[in-house]
Amino acid sequence: MRLPAHGRHKVLVHGLPGTGKTTLISRVIEELPDPKRGFLTREVREGGRRVGFKIRTLDGREAWLAKRGRGWPQVGKYRVFLEIFEKLALSALAPSEPGTLYVVDEIGKMEIFSEAFCQRIRELLSGPEPVLASVGYGKVPFLEEIFRLESPVFCEITPENRDYLVERIRVEFERPGRLIVFEGLDGSGKSTLAQELARKLKEEGLRVLLTREPTGGEWGQKIREHLQKRTPLSPQAYAELFFRDRWEHAQKVLVPALARGKIVLCDRYYLSTLAYQGSQGLSVKDLWRRNETVAPVPDLVVFVDVPVELALERIRARNTPRELYEREEELSAIRKIYLQVLPRFRHLKLSGDRPVEELLEKLRKELAEGLLP
Repeated sequence: MRLPAHGRHKVLVHGLPGTGKTTLISRVIEELPDPKRGFLTREVREGGRRVGFKIRTLDGREAWLAKRGRGWPQVGKYRVFLEIFEKLALSALAPSEPGTLYVVDEIGKMEIFSEAFCQRIRELLSGPEPVLASVGYGKVPFLEEIFRLESPVFCEITPENRDYLVERIRVEFERPGRLIVFEGLDGSGKSTLAQELARKLKEEGLRVLLTREPTGGEWGQKIREHLQKRTPLSPQAYAELFFRDRWEHAQKVLVPALARGKIVLCDRYYLSTLAYQGSQGLSVKDLWRRNETVAPVPDLVVFVDVPVELALERIRARNTPRELYEREEELSAIRKIYLQVLPRFRHLKLSGDRPVEELLEKLRKELAEGLLP
């Protein structure tokens, strides 16, 4: 596997029962190369009636996890075979060679009766190994502990997105290309820097795609019209427009380009949503999780930072009507959130008041650290 350069190599799938978490994970791992270890959980039916669940390891071993009946531990109508599960699951998740992908389907109410299993999951989620797992819901301390984690990529599966998520999740473990995004306040110079980097990389013979958000698609055009007209939509409505545009962009442009080995340079990405809509009172955590469900994590975030006063000065020099958010108080709040979320990404912070040539030199040095072929 050629892992992304961002370092967040844990993907946790969650969703309502019946949405297809196991099927999704099965489809993803079919497309990923070895080495892989772990297990899948399958329901067992007899005469059209569900009678229990079995786990099957990736190396072909199988055993009952739970079956209808009474006993301890008990989850609903099902007795959990804790000793059998623990023995098989822990052997399937035992430490292996570097670069092994660990697959866990699932971390749920039945499985977490095993304290040894919970401890192994903690080790995997805090260690360097890539992990693909499904997580159940429930007011259970260990499950709540997992959902409080900040480093994994959380993907919520729905009937609407489950087919797309196969390729979206795959590029978090096998990424021939690289995704480099440019963020900053309007007037920071990020667009100019992105364009200059694209030109230089193409001159070097690299396969480069320069794109942007909002896009030129249907949703992106609606966003630009509303921003230019300063339409008084709610923060939730703007967040939904950006999400729809981003999902379409990722599905049609970003994920295919990364799978083909292209270096994708994107002028604005979901960090803009975190900063702009977050500054309007929406939960940054909720925006983060929802957007990462459909949007690949960037390998590098290039944040071009400028004082708010300089950004406004450059905006005024354009001699164009001001868009929404282009006021000092709002830009200050936006910049504050940018600076808060940047540490959770592999990022490079540049001073937008410096010459473009100087910024390009610093950026090329960063790209040489495992980001380019």
